[in-house]
Amino acid sequence: MLSWELEDIERRLWFKGGKQTNVSPVLSLILGLIMTAAFYGVLRVFPVAYFARIWTELGWVPYAIAIMFFWGLAVLIFKWRKLALQKRALNIRVVPLDYGFVLSPQSADQILETLYKSVQDPERFMLFNRILRALSNLKNLGRVADVEIIIRAQSDMDHNVLESSYTILKGIIWAMPVLGFIGTVLGLSEAIGGFGSVLAAGGELSALRDSLRGVVAGLSVAFGTTFEGLITTLVLQIVLSFFRKAEEEFHEACDDYCHRYLVSRLRMVKQEEPEVEAVH
Repeated sequence: MLSWELEDIERRLWFKGGKQTNVSPVLSLILGLIMTAAFYGVLRVFPVAYFARIWTELGWVPYAIAIMFFWGLAVLIFKWRKLALQKRALNIRVVPLDYGFVLSPQSADQILETLYKSVQDPERFMLFNRILRALSNLKNLGRVADVEIIIRAQSDMDHNVLESSYTILKGIIWAMPVLGFIGTVLGLSEAIGGFGSVLAAGGELSALRDSLRGVVAGLSVAFGTTFEGLITTLVLQIVLSFFRKAEEEFHEACDDYCHRYLVSRLRMVKQEEPEVEAVH
């Protein structure tokens, strides 16, 4: 039996599972911090001169960029696992494959019974939640025409949930280049301040040469943090684009499933009209 409670990655880590592919910001931040610590641990074990220097010797900005990057990567990892669980719903056929089967208020109970036997907490799955809402309306009200409308409305709501699930990632992708530019401003301020001190000091050429080293260090911070902010944003944006495409394809697959197995099998059932006694 497919179980969200037992198989959702957040529930397995004793966190309250987010709706559909929504991810807990706290849990993803914890994983992001662990990944950041591992990243700096690797830099200590395998120090590559330039690469290690730009991440460890340019002040606090590179550390902030690294935390943001791995936080965003952690969100995508959790979303990937949650999407994989949601996709498993597409392999479960709750509607009989017999082409003679038609969906009506009378046969809705049969599908609901099959659904609850195959899936635990079906309302936690995007696909089955649509089916539950549509069939519950069909069973209670008996209006076949409303089924397609409800499925379409639920599809729009699911799309809104998808958009909201990327709010954290959008903020992270916005923040990383901003942090890089903050480092640029700090570095340039340090370089300009140092250059002003060099000019004010005057002195011999050798003394000026030594003083200019501080100016160069400030420029290194400026350009290094800009590079880090831009490159991490580029990498995360590319990964996000591929994942978002996969999630949108899943939404389309849910739409196709509902149309193929529900909407296309609807049959209008003529309701018996109550007898009206003739008035004499």
